[in-house]
Amino acid sequence: MTNNKLIWIAGALLINGSVHAADNDAEGKGTVWSGKGQLGFSMASGNSDSDNLNGSVELKIESEKWVNQSKLEAQYASSDGETTTDRFVFSGKTGYKWRDADHFFYASRYENDDFSGYDYTMSASVGWGHKFFESDKSKLLTELALGYKVQAVDADRSEVSGAILVGKMDYMRQLTETTKFEDVLLIESGSDNTYIQNDMGVALKVNEAFAVKLNYQYRHNTDVPAGKEKTDELISANLVYDF
Repeated sequence: MTNNKLIWIAGALLINGSVHAADNDAEGKGTVWSGKGQLGFSMASGNSDSDNLNGSVELKIESEKWVNQSKLEAQYASSDGETTTDRFVFSGKTGYKWRDADHFFYASRYENDDFSGYDYTMSASVGWGHKFFESDKSKLLTELALGYKVQAVDADRSEVSGAILVGKMDYMRQLTETTKFEDVLLIESGSDNTYIQNDMGVALKVNEAFAVKLNYQYRHNTDVPAGKEKTDELISANLVYDF
């Protein structure tokens, strides 16, 4: 196991430890737990056979002084018995709120994509988050951080690493009583590559717990291994469960 992997795992353990710290901090004051799971699946047979599956699970734990978030995403696709997409991403964040609208945080992200040209991608960052507004009807949260990113090239397992500047925006607007617009933008920019991911969707509420979400995901790298595309796009319809 490389030193870089050990550093990333240590960061993940730090996040997990902070979850317990948040619980202790909130004892007697109330800890707010919330989560979301979504799943999309399609299958075709006949002249061609194809399967497509994508899903994610998110968990947020918030107390008076701490906020902790984790997310697991996965996407799989096959065509005529041959795998064409196989990717999973785990990300986590722990933050300390020094006032209601502002928090300092540590975040880490691990991605394994069999078709990206990289064996794995890891990043860790420390920064500041600001809440412009947040309610049941709308929210706008932003984050700015400095970090470090490591990518292992599939061809020879050599590692490309360097400092990065990380920016994130999380926006939501309730359009009608049953319709909600969401947009999450992530940018990781370094001297060798800039990674951009934008998840934009419209959720149609079915009842208190379930919704159907139409989602568009855009992923772009300014520099990729030879023979790989710089941009990936995914349009999906998902069943969403809030808990």
